[in-house]
Amino acid sequence: MQDYKELFNENGMPKARFPNHWKGENGIYCAGFSQNGLQGISFDAEKIADDISFTINSMKQHDAEANPGIKLLDE
Repeated sequence: MQDYKELFNENGMPKARFPNHWKGENGIYCAGFSQNGLQGISFDAEKIADDISFTINSMKQHDAEANPGIKLLDE
């Protein structure tokens, strides 16, 4: 990873603090760095999954608006 110094501090932990530490720039995610055990890892994983889902749904919506004659598979 080329830009890891933008995401992690000198101790190898995310620069951003909890609860927003899981999302870096340019679509890079960090899971399990909250130092809150399995509960923290679960929290990170849910936030990452929600963000990916939001991104995919936004892209689908944009494509549907740009091409009204195309029907999405999940409709």
